[in-house]
Amino acid sequence: MYPKIFIKPERVKNIQSGHPWIFSHAIEKKDNLKSGDLCEIYSKNVLLGIGYYNAETDIAVRILTRKLQKIDEIFFVSRFEELKKGRELYVKDTNAYRMIFGESDGIPGLIVDKYADTLVLQFHTLGIELLRNYIVEALKKVFKPDCIFLKESVHSKKIEKNMSNSPKLLYGKLKEEIAIIENGFSFLVNIVQGQKTGFFLDQRLNRKSIMEFTEKKKVINFFSYTGGFSVYAAKNAKEVASVDISKEAISYAKKNFQLNNFDVNKHKFIADDAFEYLKNLKKDYYDMIILDPPSFARRKSQVTQAIKAYITLNSKALEKLPEGGILVSSSCTAHIDELTFIKILHQSAVNTGCSLKVLHSATQPFDHAYNLHFPEGRYLKFFVLLKGKI
Repeated sequence: MYPKIFIKPERVKNIQSGHPWIFSHAIEKKDNLKSGDLCEIYSKNVLLGIGYYNAETDIAVRILTRKLQKIDEIFFVSRFEELKKGRELYVKDTNAYRMIFGESDGIPGLIVDKYADTLVLQFHTLGIELLRNYIVEALKKVFKPDCIFLKESVHSKKIEKNMSNSPKLLYGKLKEEIAIIENGFSFLVNIVQGQKTGFFLDQRLNRKSIMEFTEKKKVINFFSYTGGFSVYAAKNAKEVASVDISKEAISYAKKNFQLNNFDVNKHKFIADDAFEYLKNLKKDYYDMIILDPPSFARRKSQVTQAIKAYITLNSKALEKLPEGGILVSSSCTAHIDELTFIKILHQSAVNTGCSLKVLHSATQPFDHAYNLHFPEGRYLKFFVLLKGKI
């Protein structure tokens, strides 16, 4: 059906255990293939699955199925129907969530986020981009959206050669700004200009979790983007400040406060560099500091620098908090695991001469569930910490 790739016998165990990636050094021989081609994967005469190939990356093959089957619209309809059932069963109190989570959902390289009746896609690999027509037609059949919009992934374009991956409307009528509902709150999402697919859906449950700690507190939210954590905090807090380097994001944060009937004159909206603003922050003024920065390491080679940045950031925040203050600290850097992040937080406490007690910790919500066959899918770390004496 498709050209064949043969895997070295000593490299088969990891593939058979369920991991979806095959690295270039694991390939014994292959038919004539070009990047993006679908291929059958074998070890001797044993079928391991069907995936797509890329000659330009260390990950040479990503597996789509463990069976000998055609990869077409019918294949994607079946996968999407299965995923839709799971999402509808476990994702509650929102009309915005991740519908397809790449490798963790058995479709490597594909991200699909649902915002009300709009689907926003990201293609992270050439192989999945070349299957676009099948994917779009299957999404239309299964989800019946009003709109399907493709969002560019700049990082992926640098790694995967020959991707077009430009933002474009793939189906329906584009609504650049969409109102979503999340745990009783409303947010405006700009899917064209916003970061990622428009909103950070993976923090939905974590945003809700901070509410029990914000009662009558003065809260400052760094890297606030469009005010996700800020809106939740404002429900019970005395005062909330939102800090983000993007003026556009801060403008949306103010809109989101108004959308939820919060008086914007009682809160602060600051377009500034988070590191600089934190450095000059008045000590002991805020009772809670929220840190939800973007990823500090895209590659493993950047991890050492990322660890230093996290320690600097969290140490400075702890310096500014009073005793009994609360630090909410999160990391979405996939190359830094939870244990390393705990060590980062501990070192930050050591640097500041205080203790940190974990009041709450969490990871990703149900729509971002990671597969144990693919531990790389576990990326989000989230902690609510109480500052005390040593």
